[in-house]
Amino acid sequence: MQNPFGRLTDLLQREPRAILVTGLLVLVVGVSFFLRYQSFAQTELSRYPNGDAAKYLLYAYNLKNFGVYGKTDMALLPPNTPRDAAQQSIEPGSLVTPGYPFFVAYFLGGEYTEDQRDNIIRTQVILSVLTVLLTYFVFSPVNPYVGLGAAALTAFSPHLVNMNLFLLTEPLFCFLLVSFIFLLSRLRRESPAPLFLLTGIVFGMATLTRPWVQGYLFLLIPFMMLSTWKIKLSRVALLVLGFAILMSPWLLRNQLTFGFMVDPTLSVASFHHGMYPDMMYDGNPESLGVAYNFDPMAAELGKSSDTTIAELKRRASEEPWTYLRWYTVGKTVSVLSWSMIAAADATFVYVANNTPYFSAPFFYHSSYAMEQVHGLLMILALAATFVVWLPRRSLKVSEDSLLFLRATSLLVLYFLVMHSIGAPYPRYSVPMRPVLYGMALAAILLGWQWARSRLSAGKTQTSVE
Repeated sequence: MQNPFGRLTDLLQREPRAILVTGLLVLVVGVSFFLRYQSFAQTELSRYPNGDAAKYLLYAYNLKNFGVYGKTDMALLPPNTPRDAAQQSIEPGSLVTPGYPFFVAYFLGGEYTEDQRDNIIRTQVILSVLTVLLTYFVFSPVNPYVGLGAAALTAFSPHLVNMNLFLLTEPLFCFLLVSFIFLLSRLRRESPAPLFLLTGIVFGMATLTRPWVQGYLFLLIPFMMLSTWKIKLSRVALLVLGFAILMSPWLLRNQLTFGFMVDPTLSVASFHHGMYPDMMYDGNPESLGVAYNFDPMAAELGKSSDTTIAELKRRASEEPWTYLRWYTVGKTVSVLSWSMIAAADATFVYVANNTPYFSAPFFYHSSYAMEQVHGLLMILALAATFVVWLPRRSLKVSEDSLLFLRATSLLVLYFLVMHSIGAPYPRYSVPMRPVLYGMALAAILLGWQWARSRLSAGKTQTSVE
């Protein structure tokens, strides 16, 4: 009688690493779902959000019920409000790009209820789990264990778990950003044209969710064409076309409605909020994260970029070393730091009651472990961001992997530069965590391969002698 486990044994002997990695990946995805769903199921949340989350809900609610993309200064209007009366009280807005409000609006209709909120959160949980799986596929071509490690770190990250609990852009943006990077990692010179178009469309969706990423396109295009990647202009044009298909309606709507494509107050506000060293006004701990609320010139600075820049120059001239440290090193440290600034807790943006992260041992200890390695991971990610630009012969990786790591490095550098100019809130780096984790583990891989090659060369030289 044939051994029923014979075929399995043969498979394990032929592909032991593939079987091991697949099994571990299934475990990682399962743990990611457990953490995210239990965090949702066991956490008490307010039905009505506040802060940025309330703004997103208002935009989505008014769009779904009254057909106006904007918000009121009051609470949610009753859904049976006459359409004409509602439209007169809703001011069309351009401060919030429509990606996330459109996502939220899909779940709304009539009176806003807890069931609608929960359906949004459940969907964010699913997207977050898919992000874990995609993270593996993004980095597995570099090395399967790098992909598996990046997926595991993404799965256990308490920030990425808890962000799903709130009506904030981070879960959707993180999913779209990692989806874009996944498509980017699969692009080759000979890739079919529709793949380039799809990559541009997904990038456009990510931009409509969090607009800071849009400038990356101006770095990616020349890199794709001028590096050894050598993507044809016709293929790059398809990527840009996909991006334009998504962005054009939004930009055209703003131009026709407000007379500009991008609201200039966005950049002024970000620059203003980021000008305070250590995110405090005059070193006052009470002003941490909200320094502009303590600045007597806040109203004047928030209106004009010229005034803000002039005042920054004046203050920097009085304390040059303080501002030099802040703009060269301090902002990078701030945006990549573990604890949230101006938030309810180190891993929660808003107040959450009875969360398992405060009571369940598995949740608490996994969060504690992630906190202990966070600083090292961010240092390794920054190291990889620069190391990948060394000559290929020094790095011992395939050309495709090196091109992908360099394209990812450009994204990390662009992210850091953008937030060294604007406000470096740690919350803004949360959607970048899967990318940063992958780069950190890539740094370990590159270091190991370099050390092994040096050791091998040393042994060869010894044997020759």
